[in-house]
Amino acid sequence: MQIPFVTYFAEYLGFFIAFFANLTLIHLILTRTRQNFGSYKYLMLWFACFSLWYSIIDILTQPAMHSYLNSYIVFCASWFKYDPFLAPIIITSYCTSYGLTLVLLAIHFVYRYIAMIHPNQIQWFKYPRALIWPSIFIVIAIFWWCNVYFLLSSNATFNAYLNNTIYENYEERIERLSYIGPLYFITTLVTIMSLGYAVYKKMQSVNDMVAEKTRALQKQLFHALVLQTIVPIIFMYTPTTVLFICPIIGVELGVIANMTSICLALYPALDPLVVMYFIRDYRAFLMKKLRLTRSVSSVTRNTSITKHEEDII
Repeated sequence: MQIPFVTYFAEYLGFFIAFFANLTLIHLILTRTRQNFGSYKYLMLWFACFSLWYSIIDILTQPAMHSYLNSYIVFCASWFKYDPFLAPIIITSYCTSYGLTLVLLAIHFVYRYIAMIHPNQIQWFKYPRALIWPSIFIVIAIFWWCNVYFLLSSNATFNAYLNNTIYENYEERIERLSYIGPLYFITTLVTIMSLGYAVYKKMQSVNDMVAEKTRALQKQLFHALVLQTIVPIIFMYTPTTVLFICPIIGVELGVIANMTSICLALYPALDPLVVMYFIRDYRAFLMKKLRLTRSVSSVTRNTSITKHEEDII
């Protein structure tokens, strides 16, 4: 299969960085997170674990993408590419995981919005009400997986339409491959942007109402979340939008469509690095371990903070 070497290189590079970076972040969240993070600690942990899963399913899939005239497909190019049972499950799980990453990011912004704008509703992120969020997540995951598997998977029409171009570019018969086409995703960008702007405005007005430490922590979390939004916009939204629009306007990308695979492979490697950099306690601990600084204060001690300040973190 004549897939560009840079695509395979990006897949493996992204996997190794993402795997170890997310494991490191999970360790930091469990051992170096201040008590006043509250429920947000578990939301961060959820995101880090899912990012780890995304990197694993990405390397198992090693997705290749091809655009031809008014269509495009995403197909499994890994060791499982010819497996009639596992390959469809893997490629479907990959596409589902892509969409769920954006859903999970939107839940982050819902939390920040409620914590800052409506702190009296923060109980929706505390047990037992907090169970509604993983429940919604699971329902969306099942719906999305079934939709992709049963409606967007390989079919005779696509096989006939793309058989020649796939053979010319990859020397493969399309009927032997497991693919989905086209790739759709939930539009969460409006939710993220609108809630993010509301949180930013609230932070400007609340500065004089809370302690300096609380205000600094708010800024750390918000800046990390902003970068966690910019990274997927660049590496997820933009390339998949281009891949989606080009067939509609009749632009054929061909093998160049694999640039999308490269971007999607690098995303889970960058996300944990953003969090570890912007949250000061994590950054200081890592710098000490890497001998880039002389000392780091303990972050496991109790922090003096009022109930109101805890609710708006």
